[in-house]
Amino acid sequence: MSHSIVYNPEAHAIESKIQGDLTFGEVKEIITEIALLVKEKGCTLLLSDYSEATLKLAVLELYELPKIILNTFASSGLKAHRLRRALVASKEVKDFQFFENVTVNRGLNTKVFYDIDEAKKWLYKK
Repeated sequence: MSHSIVYNPEAHAIESKIQGDLTFGEVKEIITEIALLVKEKGCTLLLSDYSEATLKLAVLELYELPKIILNTFASSGLKAHRLRRALVASKEVKDFQFFENVTVNRGLNTKVFYDIDEAKKWLYKK
């Protein structure tokens, strides 16, 4: 698995790209990295591109991720409910829809897309 997480000053957003096999432990590390960058830059827009990633997570791990997001951001003094997050996924990976449902049910503003341009349009709308 490889990933990059960068701050886009033009959009005032954190943009990440994840490639390869993605495990639960790696997802938790990525969440922590993103939380630190969100705190440093003071932004609330997140674009995460998982279109080249293969999820190696159990359904229970996917179910637990929103709670981990909330707790990780809270431990950094941040409110994850203020984030607007667009996830770009491969159409072959059906688990992202489940993750979106669980995340929205926890009160987080997250939407899954299969096209990066559609994700950006939704995320960066004024």
